[in-house]
Amino acid sequence: MSVGSDGLHLMADSLARMLDTGSRRERARAAADLPAASRGLGNELLEAGWLRLLLGEDSGGWGADPGEFAMLLENLGGMLAPEPLGPAIVAARLLSDCDTSATSALLSDFAEGRATLLVAQRADFPLADAPSHVLADAQWASQVLCAQWQDDHFHLLAVPITQQARGRWPMRRALDGGALWFFNPAEAGGTRIAEGPAAERAFATAQNLLRLAAAASLVGIGQRVLDLTTEYLRLRRQFGVPIGSFQALQHRAASMHVTIHGTRSLVREAAQAIGTGKETRACAMAKAKASTAVRAVLKEGVQMHGAVGFSDELELALHFRRGVVLASLFGSPAECRRDLGQR
Repeated sequence: MSVGSDGLHLMADSLARMLDTGSRRERARAAADLPAASRGLGNELLEAGWLRLLLGEDSGGWGADPGEFAMLLENLGGMLAPEPLGPAIVAARLLSDCDTSATSALLSDFAEGRATLLVAQRADFPLADAPSHVLADAQWASQVLCAQWQDDHFHLLAVPITQQARGRWPMRRALDGGALWFFNPAEAGGTRIAEGPAAERAFATAQNLLRLAAAASLVGIGQRVLDLTTEYLRLRRQFGVPIGSFQALQHRAASMHVTIHGTRSLVREAAQAIGTGKETRACAMAKAKASTAVRAVLKEGVQMHGAVGFSDELELALHFRRGVVLASLFGSPAECRRDLGQR
């Protein structure tokens, strides 16, 4: 069931009021310095039921469709909101889709703020004794949901992120101040909470939704960088006139606009494919395109700001860092294209 266009605008406004408090730059920087133990999605987000956005109404959810989810994540992408709300919504959807007593109990803990769960991805590392999974935004999570196959039988695990686990597979800082946790589920010590073909399908859909969320967030970041750049072209003066009056810069700004518009269309098409046989291919295409296109927009934005574009004091620099990280998470362009070639 769709929440409708009017409902979507109300949802976006409500989310913006909750998350866009104070200086975007200061809030993003402050969140990066918080110790993991003091993090949480926040009582307002939990009480408003945002985790249940993609759950059906019969499960107490909002009944939003993937297209509305993608549009909200696009709006969120330009806000520098540090909370991993999109991945958290996907984790809640995964727990609901598995529909076991263990996943239901975890979902209840998650929705009531007693735990914060995110979904890990499988990753290939060319080193001996290398980790097999990576968790993005790990500084926010108290538990991680991940996949394990034994004799071709699928298991969904919930792995607690304890001090002992951090010591075995330590977290690493990402360019945007977030944390990545590289680990092996078998050695991290997890609990099986679901298994079988239905759980495997739910996990595959969660991976596709994570790619969709990242692609939509990248579009939001690209749009914000374009807005900041066009404002700078209007205000910055050279030779007595705004630099936006120079035709060469106008053409470059127009190319940025076309790139963002085309990428947004592809992301929305991918959202419509969720739940069909085309969802994996569509989400891989959208993520590959968004990663490549938005990185190009980010580079243009920095270059058109001149030397100030590299300053850490500029909001643009924070969007650049987050965009570069998101372009590599949940499937780099090369990984997504490899997945496309296997289908």
